Amino acid sequence: MASVSATLELESVPCPLCGGRDLATLGWLRDVALGVPGTFPLARCRDCGLLQQNPRVRDDQMDRAYPENYPPHTRDAEMPRMLRHAGPAVRWALATWLGYRHLDASDATLGDRLWAHLWRRKIRENFPPWIGEGRLLDVGCANGRFLNQMKLVGWRVAGIEIDPVAASKARTVTSELFVGDPVDAPFAAGAFDVVTSFHVVEHLTRPVAALERMIDWLTPNGLLIVEVPNAGGVGGRLFGRYWSGLDFPRHLVHFTPPTMAAMVQRAGGRVVSAAHRTKPRYLTRSLRHWLRDQSGARHRLTLAALDSRVGGGAAKLALELIMPINRPLGLGEVVRYFIRRG
Repeated sequence: MASVSATLELESVPCPLCGGRDLATLGWLRDVALGVPGTFPLARCRDCGLLQQNPRVRDDQMDRAYPENYPPHTRDAEMPRMLRHAGPAVRWALATWLGYRHLDASDATLGDRLWAHLWRRKIRENFPPWIGEGRLLDVGCANGRFLNQMKLVGWRVAGIEIDPVAASKARTVTSELFVGDPVDAPFAAGAFDVVTSFHVVEHLTRPVAALERMIDWLTPNGLLIVEVPNAGGVGGRLFGRYWSGLDFPRHLVHFTPPTMAAMVQRAGGRVVSAAHRTKPRYLTRSLRHWLRDQSGARHRLTLAALDSRVGGGAAKLALELIMPINRPLGLGEVVRYFIRRG
């Protein structure tokens, strides 16, 4: 990846949702996660309400917003822990609840089935329902970790990844891989039963056009699953400029459920359901950003405690107990949208 020692140059662009140019600048923010030099504006479109980075990093400099230590590009496409340690239970759950009839779950014991019931929500979050012929495309597949998981349970998988280093890892999972912007990918219309895109659309310079392509790639009964940070969630409300979901300068658009629904409709689809989720690490990441920017011994001690095994474990446990309230309140840190053709 390119050096990020120099400040990135910005350019004003029309609103990615409505094309308007009447923008209100809410503040200029630093990269508190990875330290890319410069400050970047958070703006709101007065016409449609979309939160966005505008002016944003120039197209020809976007690669410099992603340092070599950008986390999604550094992991290996290993077998998921859930499949390594609970194979029969997961196979039984998938075959019973999500339509994976091809999976042999005859070795699942009563204990496996009880484990599957205990982890039912987690299994449903990690695996889409089986649809049609089992063709799946992951847009923004990074190193191919999710593709590997889907391949292990029977999907025929393909991927799109803009970063060539991450894509080289994903090629160990599937040769059916396009390196570049999703808008330019050559896949045929109606080629996939499921298209997924997790934490990708907020990075794209042409999100409406990308969503149009994703919807076009679906079979008539296909399902598009898109997950993005929720700017209206509890983390954004609590932490403001330190909220991890902002992730300047890499995140160009900051969605709420209404603006995502509007963008999907503009792209030719419809949101049929949405699931709010909050993982402890989303909130502790934001808290770390805030603590690192504070002065005083008390804040340093709190940060050290949060980074310790005991302190981090206690924070995770407390948040696991509190976080479920965010789902019915619509305050999840991220929202997973389930989308059909319009």
